Amino acid sequence: MREPGVVVALRDGDHVEELMKLACQMSRGTNAPLIALHVVEVSLALDLDADSEVLDRDGKAILARAREVASRLLSKEISTRLLRAREAGPAIVSEAMDQGADLLILGYHQKPVIREAMLGSTVQHVARHAPCRVIIQVLPSKRS
Repeated sequence: MREPGVVVALRDGDHVEELMKLACQMSRGTNAPLIALHVVEVSLALDLDADSEVLDRDGKAILARAREVASRLLSKEISTRLLRAREAGPAIVSEAMDQGADLLILGYHQKPVIREAMLGSTVQHVARHAPCRVIIQVLPSKRS
């Protein structure tokens, strides 16, 4: 079994820096692995293993940025995982289980109150089903 590590789920490129800073702080001073994860949500219209560089392009850029931030802050290599799934929440929980994560970090964008009531969100799924501790960092809303 692997040493428990820190998994940080990165949704988009806007907040890679701040989520990776938090993940680096939480893993600093340990030998625990740090794994940056991006889940590409694929619609039912497409096959999950479709050969499409377009599907994975943004995720690969996000994970490359995560490696840069970790290298600068920790001076060590991290692992990255790019997954495809129908829904991000179950994929994140499954990856945390597979990696034997001790801690899972993800960001959350607050939504307007009406949408919040109907939230079947990734964050709620992960918070309810994660096999480890979860840190949810509330991120500033994107400006239009």
